[in-house]
Amino acid sequence: MGNQVGGGRRSRPAVEERYTRPQGLYPHPDIDLKKLRRLILEAKLAPCFPGSDDPRPDLDECPICFLFYPSLNRSKCCAKGICTECFLQMRTPTSCRPTQCPYCKMVSYAVEYRGVKTKEEKGNEQIEEQRVIEAQIRMRQQELQDDAERMKKKQAAALTNEVTTAQVEHCDTGGASTTGSGSLGKSNLH
Repeated sequence: MGNQVGGGRRSRPAVEERYTRPQGLYPHPDIDLKKLRRLILEAKLAPCFPGSDDPRPDLDECPICFLFYPSLNRSKCCAKGICTECFLQMRTPTSCRPTQCPYCKMVSYAVEYRGVKTKEEKGNEQIEEQRVIEAQIRMRQQELQDDAERMKKKQAAALTNEVTTAQVEHCDTGGASTTGSGSLGKSNLH
């Protein structure tokens, strides 16, 4: 009578069986397919959707394979996206060494699946990307300005060197002209 159907838990959208195993992007001979299926059905890993070459606003790009997916796993350390097949390629079950995050190099790399990104998350990502682009532009402008200042200093140093050389030559001759007048002056003295 007072019982709720489903125990009041939030229902997860059902994952089609074909998305609970790798789609063939990489060979995965050591993968425990039953464990992978369970992790996907429990929403601990993103489904193994086939990747698309065509970007669309409703798809996210995996920065490792550059394919587009309806949703990605996210690194626990830096929240960067990664598709399940790329994650499986990095996390080989036979390795004893901890895996590093491919983005921030944090040791003991792990991911979580949060579902499809919200509009707010996508908007925040775009803002962050815009800030990065603006910072890169500012850095490049500063480099160009520094290069221009270095060139001015080099030109000023070269000009100063030329003036100094001309003054030294003028001092060596005592200010007198050296074009044939030296022989005439000696003959007039004797």
